[in-house]
Amino acid sequence: MPVYKLREEMPYTELLQWVEYFKRRPIGYKEDQRSFLNLQAQGFKGKPEDVFATLKQMKDNTPAEVRALPKGKFLEMMMKSKDKDDSGWTPPWMNDGKK
Repeated sequence: MPVYKLREEMPYTELLQWVEYFKRRPIGYKEDQRSFLNLQAQGFKGKPEDVFATLKQMKDNTPAEVRALPKGKFLEMMMKSKDKDDSGWTPPWMNDGKK
């Protein structure tokens, strides 16, 4: 779509939503993540946000409640626990966002 059509047709609120989206998911972050994984495979011990600005931007714009969620092996152990609460809750990323 040409820029002049966007200026005429896109509401300001939608533009702000796109700005927020690209703040949280900057262009090129996937390529930078893959490059960082290659660096790690070659023995690099640093943090991704120290090497790539896009990954630092993503970390800085991730809400604290998302960062605090259990992950990896710890989450797996919690979900397999014998005495779990049987609430039926599973993390959204484990059930494709279905409740």
